[in-house]
Amino acid sequence: MAYQALYRKYRPKRFQDVIGQEHITTILKNQIQEGHVAHAYLFTGTRGTGKTSTAKIFAKALNCEHPEGGEPCGECPSCRIAEAGGVDIIELDAASNTGVEDMRALIDKARFAPLDLTVKVYIIDEAHMLSKNAFNALLKTLEEPPAHVVFILATTEPQSIPATIVSRCQRFDFHRLRVADITACMESVLKSAGASIAPEGMLAIARAAEGGMRDALSLADQCISFCGGSVSAEDVYGVLGSMESDFLFDVADALLSGDRDGALRLLERVVNEGRDLSVFTQDLARHFRALLLAKLCGHCSDILDCTEDAMRRYMEQAGRTGEKRITRAIDVLLGAAANLRWLALPRVQLECAFVRITTPEEEPQNLDILLERVEQLEQKLKNGVPVQAAPVQPAPAKAASPSKAAQKRAAEDVPPWEDAPSVADEADYVPPSDGDAPPSEEEAPQKHAAAPEEGTSAKALWNAARTALQKMNPTLAVLALKASGWRQEGDTLIVSFDKKAFYDAFMRPENFKLAAEALAGAANGLKLRIAMAGEMAGGAPSLEETARKAFGDMLEIVE
Repeated sequence: MAYQALYRKYRPKRFQDVIGQEHITTILKNQIQEGHVAHAYLFTGTRGTGKTSTAKIFAKALNCEHPEGGEPCGECPSCRIAEAGGVDIIELDAASNTGVEDMRALIDKARFAPLDLTVKVYIIDEAHMLSKNAFNALLKTLEEPPAHVVFILATTEPQSIPATIVSRCQRFDFHRLRVADITACMESVLKSAGASIAPEGMLAIARAAEGGMRDALSLADQCISFCGGSVSAEDVYGVLGSMESDFLFDVADALLSGDRDGALRLLERVVNEGRDLSVFTQDLARHFRALLLAKLCGHCSDILDCTEDAMRRYMEQAGRTGEKRITRAIDVLLGAAANLRWLALPRVQLECAFVRITTPEEEPQNLDILLERVEQLEQKLKNGVPVQAAPVQPAPAKAASPSKAAQKRAAEDVPPWEDAPSVADEADYVPPSDGDAPPSEEEAPQKHAAAPEEGTSAKALWNAARTALQKMNPTLAVLALKASGWRQEGDTLIVSFDKKAFYDAFMRPENFKLAAEALAGAANGLKLRIAMAGEMAGGAPSLEETARKAFGDMLEIVE
């Protein structure tokens, strides 16, 4: 006898064998019990969710001589005929019979009474493939079929079915199956087939099936053919072309910690083992999705369909990084996955993606990148990791106290993405002037307590405002370090930035309000104005000048 695939050999025979679709099987059983069977049904859902199997069980139950609670008994002559595929249960592949002539032939045959059974059932699979004329020909018969005929249309694309057809059918939407349901059913099927797969391997197959039972059983069949009756998790990963979960955690650790060399070496291992880079990229994107959900929702094993141990590891890894870094990693990986299929060198595309994730400081500067890097700094400080962009030469043993103070100010005022300035030797040390030096920690409380004295430089006023801003919004206080110019005009302090990203950040209403309040509190009500660096030379252009620059001769000013 020819070998029969697992999904065919172990197809459900009763409604109770259909997993994950209780909301549909319960209605169908109740209709059979009460005799309220409709004349047309529309089964919709993704592949492998049980549409055709449920249709066959329903056809058998309609003709069963002794139904048991709406279930077919499986023993009466009618059940045996229906199980063998009698002439009164007609399965039609709409993909091969799309024309109007095929539909007219079906309608002509529907007029005749069934030969062996009570009800003639037409199961039209992939119904969305029918042509417009075929649907029009079926329309009237579908609305008022003969009393002995029931139509069941199954489709994966309900949006392609005309509304006139849908309105004449009872529609049932089949859901994607949960990972737990797939693994439970697969375990039962494998036990009947005399085979076994490691639990981790079954979990990997269930996830790869994406909610389809048929896909899961086909993958399990493939693994058994490759490895025999006993299949390990490593064998499953080899068949799927993916990597084990521990490896994904290692790659994610390298990417999130900025270990570019380590991440590229792990990718080298993926290539050397002959794994599919597209599958690996998708698996890695799913892993970062799990990290994002763990970061936002906490314990969410019900959403991720994972074990408690995996959930604990997701939460632990997500706790060591920030939300924006995870989100950008997902964006980069999804972009790479979309391009892999079109490139002759997919490995290069993925290597570039790894470099982009590990080195955000080399990305085009925008506010999102800056916030991600600030978030990374805050996360490292929270975890107790010392932050230093470049090694600082230790000060000589005889260094005087002013050098230590200068080193302390440099560590405080230099953003994490810039190289920290090296400490000057004692011979080269020049004490900073009162106007140029930022306030020290000892001076900060006094600036909060009293306003700066007259003659205080504009830069010192901005430093005082930044110190006050540190308590209200640490991220904004770090961005304030990028100011490139300061000038006081009357009761207004004008602060300029070289890069538009920083200017835009401070021009946001909520950020400008915080900065203005910080300056007013630190400098006796001094007002704040933010400008680009070019505006400092000759002052900000007036409204009229700006308008004339934009509209030219088209501008007409009316007094």
